[in-house]
Amino acid sequence: MKMEISFNFNAGCIEVRARDQASPDKTSRGTVEVFNRGATERQVVISVQRKDDWSRTLELVSIAHERSCSGAEVAQASQTVTLDTAGVKTVKVALNAVDEDGDGYVPTSAGGTDCDDNDGAVSQRSFYRDADGDGYGAGEPVKGCVAPSQYVARDGDCDDTTTERAPGRAEVCDGIDNNCANGIDDGLVLSSFYLDADHDGVGAGPVVKACTAPPNHVATNNDCDDNDSERKPGLAEVCDDKDNDCNNRVDDGLAVSTFYRDADGDGFGKASDSQQKCRAPTGYVATSTDCDDDKAAVNPNAQEVCNDIDDNCRNGTDEGFNKTWYRDGDGDTYGKQSDSLTGCMQPAGYVAPTSAFDCDDGNGAVNPGATEKCNEIDDNCVGGADEPFTSGTTRKGASCATPCSGIYVCNAAQDGTSCNAPAPTNYYTDADGDGDGAASATAQPICPGQSVPANTASRNTDCDDNDKYNKGNGTEVCDQRDNNCDTTADENNVCMGAGWKPLVEPAIGTKDWNTVAINKDSASGYPVWIAGANGVLARRNGAGETFTSFDGACGTTTWNAAWVSSDGSVFLAGSGGRVAQHNGTTCVQQHPLPGGGNGTGIIGFDGSPTNLFVVDDNGRLHSWASGSAPVQVDDNARVYRDIHGIDDTRVLIAAQESGGNHKPIIESYTGGGNTSGMGGVTGPNDTSIRGIWMTSAAIAYAVGDSSNILRWGGGNWSAVTPPATANYTSVCAPDRTSVYVTDDVGVIRRYTGTQWLAPLYTAFPAGPLRDVVSVNPSNIWAVGPGGRVIHFPELP
Repeated sequence: MKMEISFNFNAGCIEVRARDQASPDKTSRGTVEVFNRGATERQVVISVQRKDDWSRTLELVSIAHERSCSGAEVAQASQTVTLDTAGVKTVKVALNAVDEDGDGYVPTSAGGTDCDDNDGAVSQRSFYRDADGDGYGAGEPVKGCVAPSQYVARDGDCDDTTTERAPGRAEVCDGIDNNCANGIDDGLVLSSFYLDADHDGVGAGPVVKACTAPPNHVATNNDCDDNDSERKPGLAEVCDDKDNDCNNRVDDGLAVSTFYRDADGDGFGKASDSQQKCRAPTGYVATSTDCDDDKAAVNPNAQEVCNDIDDNCRNGTDEGFNKTWYRDGDGDTYGKQSDSLTGCMQPAGYVAPTSAFDCDDGNGAVNPGATEKCNEIDDNCVGGADEPFTSGTTRKGASCATPCSGIYVCNAAQDGTSCNAPAPTNYYTDADGDGDGAASATAQPICPGQSVPANTASRNTDCDDNDKYNKGNGTEVCDQRDNNCDTTADENNVCMGAGWKPLVEPAIGTKDWNTVAINKDSASGYPVWIAGANGVLARRNGAGETFTSFDGACGTTTWNAAWVSSDGSVFLAGSGGRVAQHNGTTCVQQHPLPGGGNGTGIIGFDGSPTNLFVVDDNGRLHSWASGSAPVQVDDNARVYRDIHGIDDTRVLIAAQESGGNHKPIIESYTGGGNTSGMGGVTGPNDTSIRGIWMTSAAIAYAVGDSSNILRWGGGNWSAVTPPATANYTSVCAPDRTSVYVTDDVGVIRRYTGTQWLAPLYTAFPAGPLRDVVSVNPSNIWAVGPGGRVIHFPELP
């Protein structure tokens, strides 16, 4: 559209607003400044272009503003235009308003802001606040055509709070600027005035110019002390230590006398300190005979007393008195003969002479009147120290025994002697070596210097002296034991819900697990490795973590046995006589066993290199140094099932005859080229010893088929009554009271060394467990086929 807009007055700005009728929120605006155009130029052309997303019907508003585009709107016209054809549509608009004086302002009667449309010099008027009503205002003006209430058109008031100050007022002598011009009291005659602070009619200080005297001001200024009305020129001099007449002399012309300093106020002065005055100054008197002007009790009128002072100022000190006193340093009323003072007054710490003198004036308990005690001191100053206690069978220094040896010495009450033999320390049998003896043990008294018996402790609060994890001052942990001997196991929620739990994790799945091994050199037992059929292998690094799978990392061998070194690596033995080592990242070595039998057991001992022993089901014992291939040590007609030991000086092998009656066998290897059979191994024919564990150099356990459980105490093996009829598959015994066994239906049991406890865990559904292992009673693992991985304690 072409907008042709004409206007008939001196407008300031023409504005066009366009809006889409179908969508009122779509708007556009344009302006043109037109102020002071001549009568023939009062027309503008504005182009309005419809936007692509607008409808074809537009609402148009044309507006004229005073003076500028921000001025008042004084004329307006509206149209609705439909753009129904192509091309440019012309719209003509006329905007009319009144501006008689042509100043660009429209009169207020026509909607503008011009107060006087007949005068081009007047548009808005200024009005000023007149608070005091004197016809003159002040401050910022208010614009408008009519003065608001209390406003006037004149400004210039210098104080709008009072009618006494305004332009045009007459200046009067009142200390203010009445006419708001040329300052205070301008044009008036001024005189000099001075402050009269003491109101004595004479002033002082700086001059003040004024037409009349200000308050407290006078016309004279020669006062020598304007703070004292008793001092000014012309006053008569009086005896008051002041210069009354201001002639710079005090008490001049008055009669004077001599006065003496009386510092102690006793009425007698000091001759060496005097003043000539018309009257006695404060602290001065007319007499001068005091011999000590610092003490009021010393003067010529005082009474002499015995106090080492010349109280009456004549004849010296303490005339008529004298006495000897003896030092009593310990306050026991007996003095020291060699330390005396002479004087009429008893000195502090001194006493009058007594019939006998003190033999120790530094000890109040020692004097001629004291009772002799047994304390290595001559308390009564007679006959030496401790004279009543140096004879008889209980005399000081005589021998005694109770049962430890000693001598008689002074007792605590110091009224006799007692034997100083030290008390013996009681020791009690500590069979489990946990530092706490059995509660029922008999005390063995041991004197200082005597040897403490082996396997004893100075406490006897252990409720189970066969179990090192239970003692009277123990800390309860989650291990199914009464660790602190309070008759309750695992109290105060130490397990926090943890218990025997089967683990269900992706790395475990339903795989057939044959062996589990833990790090025996770590207090936590971690890492834990499990291995089994067809090369399955997994590792758990810490409590609460999940297993990481390494399936196939060391091939597809079915792993039957595992051992973990102190650095966390696992060593494996399995089918086809294969052995391997995995360090947690890669399978770092794999070797075949000489002879090709299936590896069934492995045990290792840390060193550089690590020393391992491996057995197979062909009855071969192999030595394996990490980093090298295994070497065959012995070959027997046996079926080896398992091997264990606590160091490489002796290992025990669980086995079965390979022919004949297939009886159970246990062999020992202590070095060299051969193993040796062990006695006392019993069991029915066709009974294999499946698992073996050395607890110490003199304790071991073995389990096998047909309920066979055996114990070794350093000699022959002996049978342990089984807890139930079962084929037992594995055993671990980290200590003699923690013997854990598994069987082929999935039950885990514990033997305390004297009795079997109720089953700790039973698999559901029933199924075999192949291996069990523990580093301590609070970390136990068992595995079996079908994804069975059992842990205690494990949170749900």
